[in-house]
Amino acid sequence: MILSVENMPIRRRLGDKRIFDYYRLAGLTGMDFDLCQMKDWDDVVGSPRYLEIADEIREYAKLQGIAISQSHAPFEVKYGMEFDRSCKKYDDVVRAMEFASRLGAPMIVVHSIRLPEDDLQAHFDYNLKYYRSLLPYAERFGIKIAVENLGGRAPGTNDFTQFCLGSPEMFCGMQEALNSPMVCGCLDIGHANLTTGDAPGFIRKSRGYVQYLHVHDNDGRYDMHQMPALNEDGYRWTNVPWKEVLSALRDIDYSGPMNLEVYRYIDAMPDEHLLEVMKLAASVARTMALELEK
Repeated sequence: MILSVENMPIRRRLGDKRIFDYYRLAGLTGMDFDLCQMKDWDDVVGSPRYLEIADEIREYAKLQGIAISQSHAPFEVKYGMEFDRSCKKYDDVVRAMEFASRLGAPMIVVHSIRLPEDDLQAHFDYNLKYYRSLLPYAERFGIKIAVENLGGRAPGTNDFTQFCLGSPEMFCGMQEALNSPMVCGCLDIGHANLTTGDAPGFIRKSRGYVQYLHVHDNDGRYDMHQMPALNEDGYRWTNVPWKEVLSALRDIDYSGPMNLEVYRYIDAMPDEHLLEVMKLAASVARTMALELEK
């Protein structure tokens, strides 16, 4: 099983080559190459040389033995924007798809769009149109679009809702409606805890629709992106039930990458401890992967 960590907070410190040295030294075998919130977008994905840059990164990753196992598109497309490349934010998503494909990533997560009204069917229909508009690009570039269960907040509150594919019915239903070999599912365990309070149940109800994971912990109230607290007998300030989550992943025969999305945990650590933190993430991912083999 590929052991991977989302690269955003690490790449900002190390750049696009040194980061692979750190992944190798940490014992990681894969990378979630995040293209959202890039401070150097114009110099990388937005550059006229973007495909050459992607090729250079892909070749260096191969030298270090790191698979670019998944990616993540920008999520700046908002309600009411045009679904064509005349819209800069939409074009950024398409460009990210092409860039990720050249990196060698088999899929790229594309977030659904939050609508102003609280209507589940309206959310579903609008995002179905959005994803369908991107399918020709997925086919052209040879990269799958991964739909993700999000935790869109209710306007003016800190309460998470199920509007952005935040229920197993909507998460699986979107994949069914798109009905394309260029679509897959990335189940975010932390978000499932926020929107349903039952991440194991979310996983079991999504059997057959989970090819990738975003693994992180939270307290059921805030999207904290913390390291999974596997010692459930000890003091915890997060509440994802990891023993039950791993049991559920075994039940659905999950075999994709064990990908940790713990950027807030990593962001809090100083540079001199970065490699040790990455080794810890690799160890946690390895422990979880081994549990799935039991």
